[in-house]
Amino acid sequence: MVRILSTADIHSPRYLDLFMKSLEKTSISPDIIILAGDLVDKNNVYALKPVYNALLKKFPEIPIISVFGNEEYRGYEDKYKSMYPLFKWLNDEYLVLEISGQRIGIIGTRGALDKPTPWQSRHMPWVRDYYRKLPLLVSKLIDRVRNEGVKIVVLVSHYGVTYSDLEGEPRNIWPYLASSKMEKVIISKKVDLVIHGHAHNAVKTRIKLSNTYVYNVSLPANRELVIIDYIKEEKPHGLDRWLK
Repeated sequence: MVRILSTADIHSPRYLDLFMKSLEKTSISPDIIILAGDLVDKNNVYALKPVYNALLKKFPEIPIISVFGNEEYRGYEDKYKSMYPLFKWLNDEYLVLEISGQRIGIIGTRGALDKPTPWQSRHMPWVRDYYRKLPLLVSKLIDRVRNEGVKIVVLVSHYGVTYSDLEGEPRNIWPYLASSKMEKVIISKKVDLVIHGHAHNAVKTRIKLSNTYVYNVSLPANRELVIIDYIKEEKPHGLDRWLK
């Protein structure tokens, strides 16, 4: 079993108090911590400091993996990396860790949207093409990480990866919250576990796409940090299938 502690959309300082109270109540010792973006509000780089310090104080030996959200503005990635170097930031890339005797590949990305937001369309006209190409890039990253002999593949995206867990959000904005094309990649590539944020008002925070569990760990949606106890289900093959 791999135990993950995860959250997203702290939007510090907006939900900082909720984060701190939830962290204080957390009594488990995770194998890994995963942060799925929008850790600060409006690129307030310095507002991440209390989150950073609190996590390192409570879990000094635990690896902390983070992706950027839309509130961590593009072009400032190196600033976050230099100010918060003990977080491992993933930006359309992957990391392989050995946890509990298992090799785990973690792919991290801001994610894609089916439609750029009106603001993005005005100020980032190139992003439409980026969103169109990202699912293929993620597919290739999954292949690459599997070639390293990992047992479990985890995809971490800030944006949603399916419409199936967006209930609670206005239906007309779903294309601005998630990528339905990413769902096809997750199913076809048989990703083991997916973690995302961004959907603050979603009422379903854990769903299953085919055989893949998808967790929306947004702090406003869950009102607490999310604990994920993941056990890879090994399906018997051939003669073993009939003997079990």
